[in-house]
Amino acid sequence: MKSDLVFPPFVPHRLYKNPHLQTIVGQFHSRVKTPYQAEQHSCRLPDSDLLILHDDCPGPWKPGDRVVILLHGLSGCHQSSYMIRLAHKLNARGVRVFRMDLRGCGAGTGLAKSPYHAGSFHDLQVAIEQIEFMCPRSPIGVVGFSLGGTITLNYLARHKPGSELVDRALVLNPPLRLAESVQVFGKPLFGRYQRHFVTNLIKQVRKSHQYQEHTHKITGANYPRTLLEFDDQFTAPLAGFESAEDYYNRCSPCDVLPEISVPTLIISAKDDPLIPFKSYQPAIEKLANHDKVTLYLTEQGGHLGFIAGPSSDPDPRWSDWRIVQWLMADSPEALASQIREQTHSSLIQTA
Repeated sequence: MKSDLVFPPFVPHRLYKNPHLQTIVGQFHSRVKTPYQAEQHSCRLPDSDLLILHDDCPGPWKPGDRVVILLHGLSGCHQSSYMIRLAHKLNARGVRVFRMDLRGCGAGTGLAKSPYHAGSFHDLQVAIEQIEFMCPRSPIGVVGFSLGGTITLNYLARHKPGSELVDRALVLNPPLRLAESVQVFGKPLFGRYQRHFVTNLIKQVRKSHQYQEHTHKITGANYPRTLLEFDDQFTAPLAGFESAEDYYNRCSPCDVLPEISVPTLIISAKDDPLIPFKSYQPAIEKLANHDKVTLYLTEQGGHLGFIAGPSSDPDPRWSDWRIVQWLMADSPEALASQIREQTHSSLIQTA
């Protein structure tokens, strides 16, 4: 049974060995084409803003069965391909899934005055409390993608009383040091990524109440062309930070990872083009002897890509199946122990 618990190594598809191809194809292509059938629930936040939960409840589900909440990444929403794929796979296993639209995203467009950001973990707490109310006695798992993963880690580390409602978590490609991730976009050839994110963020702002009150922040000479400018001119001041630098410093979860007491798995790729591997090296050292947080780094995979070659998985989406495996494991602690035993020595050598 021991070998069945250990994650199989990720081997990229022969056509997608390049990390940029993994990233682009991974995020913008999905084989799952299912009609939207989720029930929407509104979550009222303490500052009166609203966010939306999309409830995908399979027929066989009953109170007490597992539920999972999914958090999307920067400029994503409940319709992001990875959110749809994973909800579909978990539903097929009887898991009730709540796809969370962060403030101002997806079905929540225009319902929030404050922006979402890496430190929006209090919003996650409100959503989890509502899920616990609707699904009493059901174990709750959390899965966060990219920035959603950063929010999840901040929630688990910085909001311990609330995190007791969660029995396990998994985050995929989370930025652990925000400033270092943002700096990546200033490199040559990364302009397309930056334009994609900034354009989508500005589209979200234009559709929300924020745009009506802060038009000077996204017009004319003040029009942000980089993520740093967007965060400095918009995210930071509206979220109560002094500057983008202040925001990045206060909301980067790397230093607080040891505070997490919930079984948590962090999966990322060393060749992630959007998150420099050096930002994970401090975490490798901090988590070397941690019994709750496990860091699993693959050599390849890109950012939210992980499109694999032929394997024993039902389809090429390697990360989807690792997430399912983690969420469905009888004991995440036992699985984590197996993973650490397999990877500990190589991680220490890398560090």
